[in-house]
Amino acid sequence: MQNNIPAVLEVIKFIYDNIMYAELNTKSDYCQCCGYDGEIVIEEDKDGKLVWVCPNCGNRDQSKMNVARRTCGYIGTQFWNQGRTQEIRERVLHL
Repeated sequence: MQNNIPAVLEVIKFIYDNIMYAELNTKSDYCQCCGYDGEIVIEEDKDGKLVWVCPNCGNRDQSKMNVARRTCGYIGTQFWNQGRTQEIRERVLHL
């Protein structure tokens, strides 16, 4: 048995960059306004409503971003109600 950690990390990086969901709870976010492909974050607006925001360009238009999260055991690619968004926001990232 070999312990090739660099190879495992390369496989995980490939999955993260190229596959929407592969049982790793990885994110597959993309801002159509600026091309940012990191994590789209959840912030509270001035009225206390939770909104999805691109940390690169500040885009808040959900029709111009792609966000995928696991909800209720299934991958979801739509935007969620405030209760589900709060639950997603509070999750602990394991990867």
